[in-house]
Amino acid sequence: MMAQLFNKNGLEVKNNLKAIQDELIRGTGFVMGEKISAFMERESLHEKHIVVSVDEGNGVPTEKRFVVGRMNEALELFQRVLSDQTQ
Repeated sequence: MMAQLFNKNGLEVKNNLKAIQDELIRGTGFVMGEKISAFMERESLHEKHIVVSVDEGNGVPTEKRFVVGRMNEALELFQRVLSDQTQ
């Protein structure tokens, strides 16, 4: 079963790389699924990061930051965690 994803407004986001990337870049800047989220974080006027946050059940989510140029790595991590959860 494919994991359901939502944006910041609670609207469904398709579970594929292009849809997730579009939502992060051109949409609300936020995608979440069960125990995982990815969002854009503006560090400064010209510097943005993609933050992937994983809830591993110990109360404190693990966050990994990627510069926007490493979007593919962030998306791969996001999808890998999602697919691990559905197995």
